[in-house]
Amino acid sequence: MCKKYFVLPFALSVLIVCQSLAQNYAGSFTGVQAGISSSAELKVQDQQLRGRIIMNGKGADVNGVIKDSISTGMVYDIELKKSYAYSSILRQNELHFFITFPELNNEAIELIFKRDEPFIGGKGSADALGKTNKYDTKLYGLWRYTEVISSGSGDNYASFSTDYFMEFKADGTAFSWTGKSGGGSGNISIEGKGNSTAEKGQWYTEGKTLFLIDPVTKQKVSILYFAEENRMMLHNGGNEKKVFQRIR
Repeated sequence: MCKKYFVLPFALSVLIVCQSLAQNYAGSFTGVQAGISSSAELKVQDQQLRGRIIMNGKGADVNGVIKDSISTGMVYDIELKKSYAYSSILRQNELHFFITFPELNNEAIELIFKRDEPFIGGKGSADALGKTNKYDTKLYGLWRYTEVISSGSGDNYASFSTDYFMEFKADGTAFSWTGKSGGGSGNISIEGKGNSTAEKGQWYTEGKTLFLIDPVTKQKVSILYFAEENRMMLHNGGNEKKVFQRIR
């Protein structure tokens, strides 16, 4: 506990210590549980904690307060549109999040995260723990996913398809862009040029989890993957799956 002092020099130094503990909550974290893909992006302002937790591709907004190394508040499930109480404790660079679910007889589910170290990029780059970033060689190359949307039937039938591309380099860089779109209804056809400007990022893998990093904001997202020689599937651990075909 941070003790309060009424002598100004002591009070000022204690305030700085308390603020430092709160600021430790700020940053990017990655989940460490086996079989669960999770990450967290957190911000701190005046002892208020804000941010988002992603678990198996689904997001929840965090709104809480910090006291020493403990935080309490609510998380809002974006998909279910429900709020749940949480408590958390930060032990150095390991964050333990306990979310209480009334649907599970008020059982508290624990999520464990570790703070992300700054990502330098490039093959063989190491974090502060001395570990080397790993790259699954089966992902190397250019991949295409085609999304097809259709509706109606008979004379009212319409369909539209869009190509999406991802390229993974051996040096830890990744590119993604949208290709051409096309479709139509009846005698009407539609074609789009797509986005020829590729978005550049960084990537690495741990087990069956693919991590993608924005080089500007350093924001990291994670997703589960399965790769064969000519086929790659990205999924959130649930029903959302996208199957890519190898181009080269």
